[in-house]
Amino acid sequence: MKSRSFGSGNPSRPSGSRFRTASDQSSLELLSDNDGSVLFGWVADGVLYTRFHGGMNAETGYIYATRLGSLVGPAQSICFFCDSSELKNYDLLARSAFARVILSSRRKFTSLVMLTWAEGPSASSQALAATLGEPIEILTSVNSFEARLSRQAPLVSRKLDPKTWVTVDRSTASTR
Repeated sequence: MKSRSFGSGNPSRPSGSRFRTASDQSSLELLSDNDGSVLFGWVADGVLYTRFHGGMNAETGYIYATRLGSLVGPAQSICFFCDSSELKNYDLLARSAFARVILSSRRKFTSLVMLTWAEGPSASSQALAATLGEPIEILTSVNSFEARLSRQAPLVSRKLDPKTWVTVDRSTASTR
């Protein structure tokens, strides 16, 4: 994944297992396959974050949507930040699963901020925005996205340190 300006984390952190239970909400979850990856989880109280990289196939999209639904379920109010600037392709079933999770709890989402390619929103991202409804903001500037995210989650740089991520066990993630 391309690094962001949020920093590289704490280099003096002791080594140890990076695998924890997926229910550990102090860590972001990483789900990956041969096509790409998705990093997601809470970065602050009420601030949910997702970053896509590479491709998203139907199976990974379903697992992600299932886990996302379990995170959204108990929440009361959510500011959602989605970095799709490195998303190269996706299966329509994966996109549909994501949209269903958001729409099933749409009232909980007080804001949706999506980062797309620097060239501007594609027709498909505009269609997704229309499906998800207002309020939604599509940004093309990484700096603007990171500034908005940092205002909502001041300690986000700690959460985006790869040392703190949890690798999701694909075999059990979809059954939760």
